[in-house]
Amino acid sequence: MAAITAPAKLPPAFAWARANLFSSIGNGVTTLILLYVLYRVLSALLGWLVFDAVWDAPNMRACHAAGSGACWAFIREKWRFILFGRYPFQDQWRAALVTVLLFGLTGLSFIPRLWRRELLYVWVAGIVISVALMFGGVLGLDYVPTDLWSGLPLTLILALFSMIFAFPLAVLLALGRRSHLPIIKYLCTAAIEFMRGVPLITMLYTASLMLPIFLPPGVTVDKTLRALIGITLFLAAYQAEDVRGGLQSIPRGQFEAADALGLGLLAEDVQGDPAPGDHRRDPAAGL
Repeated sequence: MAAITAPAKLPPAFAWARANLFSSIGNGVTTLILLYVLYRVLSALLGWLVFDAVWDAPNMRACHAAGSGACWAFIREKWRFILFGRYPFQDQWRAALVTVLLFGLTGLSFIPRLWRRELLYVWVAGIVISVALMFGGVLGLDYVPTDLWSGLPLTLILALFSMIFAFPLAVLLALGRRSHLPIIKYLCTAAIEFMRGVPLITMLYTASLMLPIFLPPGVTVDKTLRALIGITLFLAAYQAEDVRGGLQSIPRGQFEAADALGLGLLAEDVQGDPAPGDHRRDPAAGL
């Protein structure tokens, strides 16, 4: 009896493509059509970005006349204005250093094994250094008002600082929404739902343009501070719902353990209203 040889084993990539992309005639035809569309899109994109792009031109008019692709000469000429905006040209190294510092702190915060008390100290030191560099006025640095802050550094400062300031407020709003006191509960609920229902651009518009109208004559609030307050309130409403969802996910046994340890009042405040049929907190219901 002749020996039967085993079929040749395909490489893993070919085996995966055969099982997922060419498992049937319909799947094979669809895969070929999508590959052709992807080829046309990528070829056009690379042509605009690289092959037909203009890399050197004295001005925008010459750049448009030289080719039909991307005008990288404009980016090369205006990259500092794009990144740092109206921040003083001679001091843009400070804004660049603040950008690298904030990106570095954010990257360190994504490493779980670094989540220690020392990281908090590093964040505090980084924030103090960033504020000192952006403002200046110390160590011989020129003072730069917030009206000249713009670009990537300002975006990072508003994003990071608003998240830092919003979290404590979010915890208070979440606990207030789950409170047994009706006034606190309804006020926190109204604040959360109102801020979640208003677009962020409306909050920024109100903080930047509408707020000064309601202030007394001669009283002004810094524009950057107004934007920071608006973004902080907006993020606090969303983070409050995250915190409330996390509290609701805690098993009932954890609250019973807190009651057994003498933390009953705190457990009740965190847990909120009892579930239907739960008489554990009703003094008249007994044990």
